[in-house]
Amino acid sequence: MTYQLQPIPAQFVGQAWKEGAHMLAKACDASGGEITGDQLKMLLARGERQLLRITKDGACVGWATIRIDQLPNVRVLHVCSLYAPGNHFAGCFEPLKALAVANGCEEMRCCAGAAQQRLYQRTLPWETLHTTLRVTL
Repeated sequence: MTYQLQPIPAQFVGQAWKEGAHMLAKACDASGGEITGDQLKMLLARGERQLLRITKDGACVGWATIRIDQLPNVRVLHVCSLYAPGNHFAGCFEPLKALAVANGCEEMRCCAGAAQQRLYQRTLPWETLHTTLRVTL
């Protein structure tokens, strides 16, 4: 039971979208509407985020998008969106951690709604950093 992350180059985002990466739109919908699936596809095609195919024993089980943020005091791998139903999100934690370390990151971060936060923290060592609140004007 080996999980692997396969980076998809920006020029192949359209093909990956047809192969299942379009399911990341569900992750966008769950994130509060900050970005749509079509907007995410555009960011990926422009190279502003990295698309990853998540495989388990060679079969595709999900998709993720990441970016590397160089903050003033820390380098962070930020998981922007993740679609890996069936608890595959937990299995891809170690490969994501290895990718972060390989890119000189000292932390991994993600944003999640309350339900996702409970799920992530139940099975993985994520800790709450801060909570983002909003008011629509």
